[in-house]
Amino acid sequence: MFDLSDVLARAEIDPRDVNVILHSPRDGDLQAMLPGLVSTRPAAMEAYQCYHTGPATRALSQGRPLVASFVKTGSGRMPGTSLMLFAGLYKNPGPRARPRSEIEADAEVMWLHSTFGSFRELRSPDWTEWTWFDLSLDERLEEMRGRLVIEMRLTQAYIRLAENLKAPVAAIHAESAFDAEPPPWRRMRIGAGLLGALPSRWSARLREWRSIYLIVDQTDGARYVGSAYGAENLLGRWRAHVAGEAGVTVGLRDRDPSRFRFSIPQLTSPAAPAEEVIALEQTWMERLDTVRFGLNRPQEAADAA
Repeated sequence: MFDLSDVLARAEIDPRDVNVILHSPRDGDLQAMLPGLVSTRPAAMEAYQCYHTGPATRALSQGRPLVASFVKTGSGRMPGTSLMLFAGLYKNPGPRARPRSEIEADAEVMWLHSTFGSFRELRSPDWTEWTWFDLSLDERLEEMRGRLVIEMRLTQAYIRLAENLKAPVAAIHAESAFDAEPPPWRRMRIGAGLLGALPSRWSARLREWRSIYLIVDQTDGARYVGSAYGAENLLGRWRAHVAGEAGVTVGLRDRDPSRFRFSIPQLTSPAAPAEEVIALEQTWMERLDTVRFGLNRPQEAADAA
């Protein structure tokens, strides 16, 4: 069986020098996006894996100079196993205390926090510093990034010792697989912060799709129904909302677009005429009652209120 230890050995890397991080976030949006972030927003990926708590912090503090990082990309062939894509080999200089002021000034940390809810400790006023690992890419195994796939049975211990890891190689792709396929439209949920860091396949798919869409303001759960048609379809419409260009109703006008989450109640034909899409939009407004109780109020009704 050809496994991760064999890959390391061929690169003349002693597995006893390597910790393995198996990233499998609980947040479904982050799990779906993480492979894409490796290529579209690498600084965010690095910030994400530089902070850990409890046993993971202790494991990374034991003096091993290297970290092999993997991100979950799907289910394995055997029940209960997962496919993990190689994100890179990183140098680990060891832990340091990073003060709160420095962390709160880190744009990538704050983006991960506002977009995915990562770094929950930021909500607490009590802490003054974190244990931080300044992981930086090692040039070795660069050619395997996005190509090497291992099959793993994941546990709560997501940091492992490379020499003890039973990680058979499931595939070595001819080209990088970082640009992951988007989920089916029924499962797609995208927070506003993600629209600027989408993998190219996600962007291409959203440009193709015209549909009815739903905005939920995560501040209070208020809902808005819209329709997308035209040159850039969903991608253009959603980005316009986030930029403040499509807040045409009074309900959206005074809201923070960074708190919007987008989803798709109904996909239409790519060739559906505008009037057909708009008619469907009206039926969804009625079904979800977003004119009386949501954010689709017309201007005159808002002025009367």
